[in-house]
Amino acid sequence: MFKTNIKIAWRSLLKHKGYSLINIIGLSVGLTACLVVATVVIDELSYDKQWTKGDNIYRVLSVYTEVKGQELMPATFSGLGPSLKKDLPEVENYSRMSVIKNRLLLDENKEGISFNILRAEPTVWDVLDFKIREGNPRKFVKGYTNLVITKKIQQQYFKNQNVIGKTVITIPDFGEPQKYIITAVVDNLPQNTHLRADVMAINEYRAIDNKVPTMGEGYTFEAQYILLKPGTAIDAFTQKVNNWYKQQLNGRKADYQFQFQPIKDVYLKSDFAAVQNVHGSMRNVYIFTGVAALLLLIACINFVNLTISRVFNRAKETGVRKVLGAVNSQLIIRFLSESVLFFLISFSLAIILYPLLLKPVETYLDHKLVVNLYNSIFLLLTIIGVLIISIATGLYPAWYLSRPKPAVILRDKISSDIGINFLKKALVVGQFAISVTIIIITLVVHNQLDFMSHKDLGFDKNNLINIDFSDWGKSGQSFKTELMRMPGVTGASITNWYPSSGSGNMSRTVKVGNEKMTLYFIQADADLPALLKLRLSAGRIFNPNVSTDAIEQDSLMGGVSTAKTKALIQNQPMLVTAYTAKLLNLKVNQSNVKFEGTTVGIVKDFYSESLHNKIKPTVLQALSNPRYGAMLVRIIPGTERAVLTGLNNLYKQYYPGKPFEYNWVNELVDKQYNAEAKLQQLFTCFSLLIVFLACLGLFGLVSFTAEQRVKEIGIRKVLGANVSNIVALISKDYLWLVIIAFVIATPIAWYAMDKWLQNYAYRTNIQWWVFGLTGVAAIFISFFTISLQSIKAAIANPVKSLRSE
Repeated sequence: MFKTNIKIAWRSLLKHKGYSLINIIGLSVGLTACLVVATVVIDELSYDKQWTKGDNIYRVLSVYTEVKGQELMPATFSGLGPSLKKDLPEVENYSRMSVIKNRLLLDENKEGISFNILRAEPTVWDVLDFKIREGNPRKFVKGYTNLVITKKIQQQYFKNQNVIGKTVITIPDFGEPQKYIITAVVDNLPQNTHLRADVMAINEYRAIDNKVPTMGEGYTFEAQYILLKPGTAIDAFTQKVNNWYKQQLNGRKADYQFQFQPIKDVYLKSDFAAVQNVHGSMRNVYIFTGVAALLLLIACINFVNLTISRVFNRAKETGVRKVLGAVNSQLIIRFLSESVLFFLISFSLAIILYPLLLKPVETYLDHKLVVNLYNSIFLLLTIIGVLIISIATGLYPAWYLSRPKPAVILRDKISSDIGINFLKKALVVGQFAISVTIIIITLVVHNQLDFMSHKDLGFDKNNLINIDFSDWGKSGQSFKTELMRMPGVTGASITNWYPSSGSGNMSRTVKVGNEKMTLYFIQADADLPALLKLRLSAGRIFNPNVSTDAIEQDSLMGGVSTAKTKALIQNQPMLVTAYTAKLLNLKVNQSNVKFEGTTVGIVKDFYSESLHNKIKPTVLQALSNPRYGAMLVRIIPGTERAVLTGLNNLYKQYYPGKPFEYNWVNELVDKQYNAEAKLQQLFTCFSLLIVFLACLGLFGLVSFTAEQRVKEIGIRKVLGANVSNIVALISKDYLWLVIIAFVIATPIAWYAMDKWLQNYAYRTNIQWWVFGLTGVAAIFISFFTISLQSIKAAIANPVKSLRSE
């Protein structure tokens, strides 16, 4: 029976090639896009699910309670983990872990090779689980940092070698090179973890680092993970830890509280871009899921609409089958077989297209997708899902096509059903409402991105090079002097802060009225304000030729504590932003009561971090001959190639063992909005797909409408109607549906994007032209789609359509 129904369905598909092609294209595009997006969603949800003890592993979060509205920090005191294990029975183990970038000398490349290194301690083997291939990483080799490499690194750099016991030299940005000893080889570290790395570096901690500070000393912050015993109630444990910490302070007020984040939530539910390079967004998962559902929904709507539109073409077939004894259930199964066949053919095409799209998607996401359709369980669930959707989608059209009575059908008295016409129109309205909503969202995201990219930041980000953070040593000033002599270079500054690196390189809490707030300090040599082209509101900026404007870096960091140094710090010249001066009531040439230093100048506000956040109170301090930091270099437009070549050669001359790494500051600033840029690209792509599917369905409906009204069109032409009259006749039935869709979609899109824009401290307004442009575009695209078929019907020879009359 099933085989017979499939054969009949196949013959019907071949007989009505135009109808079949439209359905297959629509379903194939919808299914392919849905499969790709579903793969991304499932991969995002798979992060850190592979750890066997994952249900009991938590990352420690700290919150500084002294400042109102202070954000969480994904780090805490170095000694918290060891202390909790010692004092609280719920803690089974702990590990301090973080991913850093470092260079290892593994081949003839003297600059080394940059790796993501998972830095941890020996307890990591009891918290996370790795498959060990060679060696014994649990046996810590003292006197070295123990290096654990992956199978991939072994095959790439140590093929056919016994690597256990080999030493590897590091090429650090700061300090002296170190020796790492390889103690083990493990399977490749998983890609779907926020701790994504190429190798592992294991180190032991000093005894002093294993204690919680009780008197203000030892405030070392580390990323830490706690393994709790099974069955521990996390809320009760959190309260117990915070009470325990208060007891450790011997009556002092607790400045911090602790929270515990499940390791399975770290990837999707964290917003610590500065310290956590690998992170996703639960909001994006919802967006991806919604878009995948919409794409599949529109493809299914097309199928339903096109199928029920053919009721007049299929009526006689239904009547004959009923006269020959077929009952409704048999006819429903017959039409359902056709639906299943369409979906299976479309799914087969989707399977062919799917792998072709995975690579571009991985490039777009910038990481490999660990879970995909080729996973046997995923494939089986997908096939079952497609079969269920095909039956669910085809059920109503199959019931509707099997409904008419044979006597009515065979007498050609079947009439249009008001209910079914309403359903068809409602589905068209739904399709275009979705399309209009997505187009409006795309335009609003584009406007917000454009707003952030072109907003005046208060400094000049163009033609500015940032050389990565480094230890410049005693040669830093000589290097800078030589650099300034290069043609095309107009300025340079060694700085502990650069645009996009955060609010500042240091912070301090001060009291304002009855509340405490955080001040952010930017420390650099005296050339930074002029280099950034900060605009002066009052007073003066730093003068590099005035020695008292700058202070030694070690003095500010507590390295020197003589009375003379303290006096220098107390009177050190400082620049503050206009926002800071207003907030703290600071005047030019006035000593600051809130913090050490004298305000010599007030500069206009500038945005030290991205426009996601409100502007912060900022203070600039000048350093004398800073040794550590990045270097900003301003160049003349048009000299980029020559300057970069000269910079590279000069850097090699002064620092032969270090790689020359740089970025353009405008690119660093724009990179802060990568999430918005990708969101815009995503919605642009999906809006095109959704509009294409909606237009494809509309094209099919207009084709059937023209086919059903072919005799009416012929009579009208004989009576004098021209092409434009015929096009208008057919178009008006559908264009008003698009207008209704626009009216429905507009308030929904406005509400959704108004909520989305609330996430930004500085945002654009939703402009009226966004809705106007979208409405015009929707009507134009619809009219163009309708015209393709209506013009064809209008120019047909009426003799052919009327000769049977």
